[in-house]
Amino acid sequence: MILKNTLIASILLILAGCQSLPAPEQKAPEKNAQKENPKVIRDSSGVIIHPYDRPDIERKPVVIPKQPERVQKFDDGRNLPAFKKLIQQTQSFYAKGELNKAEDTAMQAQRLAPQSAETFMYLAMIANRKNQPANAEALAQRGLSYAQSTPMKKQLWNIMLQAGQKQKKTQTIQKAQQALKAL
Repeated sequence: MILKNTLIASILLILAGCQSLPAPEQKAPEKNAQKENPKVIRDSSGVIIHPYDRPDIERKPVVIPKQPERVQKFDDGRNLPAFKKLIQQTQSFYAKGELNKAEDTAMQAQRLAPQSAETFMYLAMIANRKNQPANAEALAQRGLSYAQSTPMKKQLWNIMLQAGQKQKKTQTIQKAQQALKAL
Protein backbone atom coordinates (compact mmCIF):
# COMPACT_ATOMS: atom_id res chain seq x y z
CA MET A 1 0.00 0.00 0.00
CA ILE A 2 2.86 2.33 0.76
CA LEU A 3 4.18 1.77 -2.71
CA LYS A 4 0.85 2.67 -4.15
CA ASN A 5 0.67 5.90 -2.17
CA THR A 6 4.19 6.93 -3.20
CA LEU A 7 3.38 6.30 -6.81
CA ILE A 8 0.25 8.43 -6.63
CA ALA A 9 2.11 11.19 -4.84
CA SER A 10 4.90 11.28 -7.40
CA ILE A 11 2.39 11.45 -10.24
CA LEU A 12 0.63 14.34 -8.54
CA LEU A 13 3.92 16.19 -8.09
CA ILE A 14 4.79 15.73 -11.74
CA LEU A 15 1.39 16.99 -12.81
CA ALA A 16 1.56 19.90 -10.43
CA GLY A 17 5.00 20.79 -11.76
CA CYS A 18 3.76 20.86 -15.31
CA GLN A 19 0.99 23.20 -14.38
CA SER A 20 3.27 25.62 -12.69
CA LEU A 21 5.46 26.24 -15.72
CA PRO A 22 5.27 29.78 -17.00
CA ALA A 23 3.14 30.33 -20.08
CA PRO A 24 5.03 30.95 -23.32
CA GLU A 25 5.63 34.60 -24.13
CA GLN A 26 3.32 36.11 -26.63
CA LYS A 27 4.67 38.88 -28.74
CA ALA A 28 2.80 42.09 -28.54
CA PRO A 29 1.61 43.33 -31.91
CA GLU A 30 3.79 46.06 -33.29
CA LYS A 31 2.13 49.39 -33.60
CA ASN A 32 3.86 50.31 -36.89
CA ALA A 33 2.89 47.15 -38.71
CA GLN A 34 -0.26 47.63 -40.65
CA LYS A 35 -2.29 44.62 -41.54
CA GLU A 36 -3.78 44.83 -44.95
CA ASN A 37 -7.27 43.56 -45.26
CA PRO A 38 -7.09 40.72 -47.71
CA LYS A 39 -9.24 41.06 -50.78
CA VAL A 40 -12.32 38.95 -50.60
CA ILE A 41 -13.86 37.87 -53.85
CA ARG A 42 -17.33 36.44 -53.91
CA ASP A 43 -18.26 34.03 -56.62
CA SER A 44 -21.73 34.08 -58.17
CA SER A 45 -22.49 30.82 -56.35
CA GLY A 46 -21.64 32.39 -52.96
CA VAL A 47 -18.15 30.90 -52.60
CA ILE A 48 -15.67 33.22 -50.91
CA ILE A 49 -12.22 33.32 -52.51
CA HIS A 50 -9.21 34.57 -50.53
CA PRO A 51 -6.37 35.25 -52.97
CA TYR A 52 -2.73 34.91 -51.92
CA ASP A 53 -0.79 37.96 -50.81
CA ARG A 54 1.50 37.84 -53.81
CA PRO A 55 2.11 40.54 -56.36
CA ASP A 56 0.34 40.11 -59.66
CA ILE A 57 2.21 38.46 -62.47
CA GLU A 58 3.47 40.98 -64.95
CA ARG A 59 2.07 40.07 -68.32
CA LYS A 60 4.18 40.90 -71.33
CA PRO A 61 3.58 39.87 -74.93
CA VAL A 62 5.89 37.13 -76.10
CA VAL A 63 7.73 37.92 -79.30
CA ILE A 64 8.44 34.83 -81.38
CA PRO A 65 11.03 35.44 -84.08
CA LYS A 66 9.91 34.45 -87.54
CA GLN A 67 11.45 31.19 -88.64
CA PRO A 68 12.66 30.95 -92.23
CA GLU A 69 10.87 28.35 -94.28
CA ARG A 70 13.07 25.45 -95.07
CA VAL A 71 12.19 23.17 -97.91
CA GLN A 72 13.49 19.75 -97.16
CA LYS A 73 15.07 18.05 -100.12
CA PHE A 74 15.03 14.30 -99.97
CA ASP A 75 16.96 11.79 -101.97
CA ASP A 76 14.33 10.23 -104.19
CA GLY A 77 16.76 7.96 -106.05
CA ARG A 78 16.78 9.83 -109.33
CA ASN A 79 20.59 10.08 -109.21
CA LEU A 80 21.05 6.32 -109.56
CA PRO A 81 22.65 5.39 -112.90
CA ALA A 82 20.20 2.52 -113.45
CA PHE A 83 17.26 4.86 -112.83
CA LYS A 84 18.62 7.42 -115.29
CA LYS A 85 19.00 4.73 -117.94
CA LEU A 86 15.45 3.45 -117.41
CA ILE A 87 14.01 6.98 -117.62
CA GLN A 88 15.89 7.56 -120.91
CA GLN A 89 14.46 4.31 -122.26
CA THR A 90 10.98 5.36 -121.09
CA GLN A 91 11.35 8.68 -122.91
CA SER A 92 12.45 7.04 -126.15
CA PHE A 93 9.67 4.41 -126.05
CA TYR A 94 7.11 7.13 -125.29
CA ALA A 95 8.37 9.29 -128.16
CA LYS A 96 8.11 6.30 -130.56
CA GLY A 97 4.57 5.58 -129.38
CA GLU A 98 5.48 2.22 -127.83
CA LEU A 99 3.33 2.82 -124.78
CA ASN A 100 3.47 -0.69 -123.29
CA LYS A 101 7.28 -0.77 -123.37
CA ALA A 102 7.39 2.76 -122.00
CA GLU A 103 5.06 1.77 -119.15
CA ASP A 104 7.13 -1.33 -118.32
CA THR A 105 10.40 0.61 -118.14
CA ALA A 106 8.72 3.39 -116.09
CA MET A 107 7.46 0.75 -113.63
CA GLN A 108 11.00 -0.66 -113.33
CA ALA A 109 12.30 2.85 -112.70
CA GLN A 110 9.64 3.35 -110.06
CA ARG A 111 10.79 0.22 -108.24
CA LEU A 112 14.30 1.70 -108.07
CA ALA A 113 13.15 5.15 -106.99
CA PRO A 114 9.63 4.91 -105.54
CA GLN A 115 9.58 8.57 -104.47
CA SER A 116 10.57 10.02 -107.80
CA ALA A 117 7.96 12.35 -109.25
CA GLU A 118 9.39 11.76 -112.73
CA THR A 119 8.19 8.14 -112.87
CA PHE A 120 4.69 9.20 -111.86
CA MET A 121 4.77 11.91 -114.53
CA TYR A 122 5.61 9.40 -117.29
CA LEU A 123 3.10 6.85 -116.01
CA ALA A 124 0.41 9.57 -115.96
CA MET A 125 1.32 10.71 -119.49
CA ILE A 126 1.13 7.10 -120.71
CA ALA A 127 -2.24 6.61 -118.99
CA ASN A 128 -3.54 9.78 -120.69
CA ARG A 129 -2.42 8.51 -124.10
CA LYS A 130 -4.01 5.12 -123.43
CA ASN A 131 -7.27 6.96 -122.73
CA GLN A 132 -7.26 6.19 -118.99
CA PRO A 133 -7.82 9.70 -117.61
CA ALA A 134 -8.88 8.61 -114.11
CA ASN A 135 -5.67 6.61 -113.74
CA ALA A 136 -3.66 9.52 -115.18
CA GLU A 137 -5.21 11.93 -112.67
CA ALA A 138 -4.42 9.62 -109.74
CA LEU A 139 -0.81 9.10 -110.89
CA ALA A 140 -0.28 12.83 -111.41
CA GLN A 141 -1.70 13.54 -107.95
CA ARG A 142 0.70 11.01 -106.44
CA GLY A 143 3.58 12.55 -108.37
CA LEU A 144 2.67 15.99 -107.00
CA SER A 145 3.16 14.68 -103.49
CA TYR A 146 6.81 13.93 -104.37
CA ALA A 147 7.53 16.83 -106.75
CA GLN A 148 10.30 19.09 -105.50
CA SER A 149 10.74 21.52 -108.37
CA THR A 150 8.35 24.03 -109.91
CA PRO A 151 8.78 22.74 -113.49
CA MET A 152 7.89 19.21 -112.38
CA LYS A 153 4.82 20.50 -110.55
CA LYS A 154 3.74 22.42 -113.66
CA GLN A 155 4.03 19.32 -115.84
CA LEU A 156 2.04 17.23 -113.39
CA TRP A 157 -0.68 19.89 -113.09
CA ASN A 158 -0.88 20.05 -116.89
CA ILE A 159 -1.38 16.28 -116.98
CA MET A 160 -4.13 16.61 -114.36
CA LEU A 161 -5.74 19.38 -116.42
CA GLN A 162 -5.76 17.15 -119.52
CA ALA A 163 -7.15 14.22 -117.52
CA GLY A 164 -9.88 16.45 -116.07
CA GLN A 165 -10.79 17.71 -119.53
CA LYS A 166 -11.05 14.15 -120.88
CA GLN A 167 -13.28 13.19 -117.96
CA LYS A 168 -15.19 16.49 -118.14
CA LYS A 169 -14.61 17.03 -114.41
CA THR A 170 -14.99 20.75 -113.82
CA GLN A 171 -13.67 20.51 -110.26
CA THR A 172 -10.39 18.92 -111.41
CA ILE A 173 -10.07 21.42 -114.26
CA GLN A 174 -10.58 24.41 -111.96
CA LYS A 175 -8.19 23.01 -109.35
CA ALA A 176 -5.48 22.43 -111.97
CA GLN A 177 -5.98 25.89 -113.54
CA GLN A 178 -5.71 27.59 -110.14
CA ALA A 179 -2.57 25.63 -109.28
CA LEU A 180 -0.97 26.50 -112.62
CA LYS A 181 -1.72 30.20 -112.10
CA ALA A 182 -0.18 30.04 -108.63
CA LEU A 183 3.05 28.48 -109.93
